[in-house]
Amino acid sequence: MPEHEAVRWLQLAYKVPSEPSQKRVWVWRRLQNLGAYALQNSVYLLPFSEEVEKQFCQLAHDVRGMGGDASIFSVTALDENDERRILQALMDARNNEYNNVASLCARFLARAAHLIEEQRWNEQVHSEFAEVLEKVHVLFRSAKRHDLLGTLTATRRAFAAEALAICEQVFRILVDKDYAKARRLLEMHNNLYCDAVDVGEIVNDQKGLDDENA
Repeated sequence: MPEHEAVRWLQLAYKVPSEPSQKRVWVWRRLQNLGAYALQNSVYLLPFSEEVEKQFCQLAHDVRGMGGDASIFSVTALDENDERRILQALMDARNNEYNNVASLCARFLARAAHLIEEQRWNEQVHSEFAEVLEKVHVLFRSAKRHDLLGTLTATRRAFAAEALAICEQVFRILVDKDYAKARRLLEMHNNLYCDAVDVGEIVNDQKGLDDENA
């Protein structure tokens, strides 16, 4: 947790008609997609930024369009411990998503290293790697969409982005079956996967990696 500084928060409070229930669910999902912190029922917080203000204003507009009511306040915490707790909860949630991306990238790269030693790239392996890479892209896009914390999550966001970029490079090189080049690239970035996965334990069946990402 970084050294504490006073944080300006935006608070969205809203009320939607009880029926149909789909309206409440829609608003709840939008707030989940924004990574907002539920202070209490129908009251959500995020650290201020122009993007958060834009998103909250749009959501408030949508709520009113449903026949509901919504208010946005700029607030500060009176209790520093409460503020730290909320900030930590937000950071943990976002960092966990980036950690999941990095973990899947580690599995991807570890299996690539195993495959390079066997030099057995074929159409089936190509299809499996392409499918997993696309799933990791989806997870990373989802993590970024939920992340409106800016510099608070910059380190883990950058690490996940780097891991994904190396996965893409390795994939492109393996498509050309340039095993020597792929090996050199992995050696340059072995910190992304060697500590997380024992390459010798990677099974040949891609199902294990897919199941983790299901």
